[in-house]
Amino acid sequence: MILYTNENDKKNIHKNSKSIKIVIWYIINIEVVQVYQVFVVEDELLIRQSIRNVIEKMPGPFALCGEASDGEMALAMMQDLMPDILLTDIRMPFLDGFELIKNCKAMMPWLKVVIISGFGDFESAQKAISLGVDQYLLKPVRQADLIKVVEEMAERIEKDKAARGDTLPDGLDEEEVLKVLQQHFMRQIIYGEADTGKLLERMQRLKLDIMRTHYLVAVSSFDTPNIDHKILENTVTLALNETRTLMYYFNNKDRMTILAYDNDADAMTERVYRFLAILRHELRDICPVITTVISNDVRRLGEISEAYSTAYGLLKTVSSIAAGQVINVSDTAQVSANIVQKNTPFYDSFRKKLQNADVKNIDDLLDEIFQSPEGEQFNSRLMRYNALIALVKIAVQMMARANPNIDEKDAAAELSSQFDILSAAGSKAGFRETAKGLIQKALTARQDDSGEIKYHHVISRAEAYVKENFCDPNISLISAANYVAMSAAYFSTVFSQTTGRSFISYLTELRIEKAKELLTTTNMKLADIALAIGYSEPNYFSHVFRKSEGITPKEYRNREGRS
Repeated sequence: MILYTNENDKKNIHKNSKSIKIVIWYIINIEVVQVYQVFVVEDELLIRQSIRNVIEKMPGPFALCGEASDGEMALAMMQDLMPDILLTDIRMPFLDGFELIKNCKAMMPWLKVVIISGFGDFESAQKAISLGVDQYLLKPVRQADLIKVVEEMAERIEKDKAARGDTLPDGLDEEEVLKVLQQHFMRQIIYGEADTGKLLERMQRLKLDIMRTHYLVAVSSFDTPNIDHKILENTVTLALNETRTLMYYFNNKDRMTILAYDNDADAMTERVYRFLAILRHELRDICPVITTVISNDVRRLGEISEAYSTAYGLLKTVSSIAAGQVINVSDTAQVSANIVQKNTPFYDSFRKKLQNADVKNIDDLLDEIFQSPEGEQFNSRLMRYNALIALVKIAVQMMARANPNIDEKDAAAELSSQFDILSAAGSKAGFRETAKGLIQKALTARQDDSGEIKYHHVISRAEAYVKENFCDPNISLISAANYVAMSAAYFSTVFSQTTGRSFISYLTELRIEKAKELLTTTNMKLADIALAIGYSEPNYFSHVFRKSEGITPKEYRNREGRS
């Protein structure tokens, strides 16, 4: 039985003895044991290997979950693995078998213990009985005897469970138990610890009604040392009373995950933003900086854990450089555009290196950067992200010099989207390739003279192409550049210099104008409008619309309808 998924969860649960008591009770009384986990402790390698071979070849629901050569190592491992059956020697270095059994029994009262020892004296047997040892085998142990004893331990586990029934632990009421177990269930969903069938079964037991067609995960970090966790949890509980169909889970003392579920994707998204607004308002005095990343909308229970992983990964990447923001994972281009206004640790060094650089020597320039004292910093994903942001900023500034009318923030959003800055920072290879593209972009912009650009007829063709195809979700800077037979990088520069706006800004404006028309002249659902104007994700459409118009699509429809 696996009780903890990581160190943070283990520390979190250990801080609340009632919580661990409830979870243990739930596992050993309600959860059906699919496999009996066996742990072996033996300091003699050959004997340990022999026992391991027997367990691994045993028929039935048995599995070797771990092994150790001494009691101290075993105790540390068993705290995480939480086995059902322990097979242990007595005389071992560091921590002997009796001390190991004593500590294990305190942590895992359900544990069945079998001693395998070469010493059969009366004193050892008497001490084993006093510690609640279930069986005592003398070395050398025959394979048949070992199998028989392990099977007996499994039978005892089932008998004990049947005898206990569903009685609650002393001092706990049903509401308290239900709350803790719902938190346990939430953790299983976001960490992907159970398949859909098992999750549905647990939902029924725990009186949870979360089967919906849409799910959303929001991961928040609280940037306040030693924040009072009780106040934090009470505030979250009160905020949730204002917004239904939301569940929360504290991954650790300064990180929380929210799960939203609904059949209406727009209503679900609005509810998450409303909850976050209430939370930020209520905690403004004790925790003014709360950074949140919201996942994409997913349609299945089994996809929630992946949505959580994506959101948490982005949170780790941007929490130190976009503190206090609410970020949607589908809008990483805008994240980069907002962050690009800040100087990064690499900005000055890159800018100086690019002053006299040549497009033909980009690889040499990158080699020089990687081999410099700063090169080791690129082992960190966050530092790679910082460096790419610095290059985006430099490229944008060089583009702006060529065309003073350019909107730097739009240009930054376009560049970070074109080169997918967030994904590129995930590996050194991706970082190098993207850095090369951005440097080429910067150097090209430096060499271009806006007064000599004579591509107005080309841009007119591109604009006509976009107006005709903006509802196609596959239209992009690259497809438009291909249409007019230009490289994407150069087309982006030419388009911005000629029109005074970025390609993304132009495309978005066309889509939003069409959306406003459909909102006021039809009864189409928001999801259908999103698809009709080229957005495959309704949530992203709502986000872009609100950013452009200052209100949600639903609010715009209501306002214009009244007018």
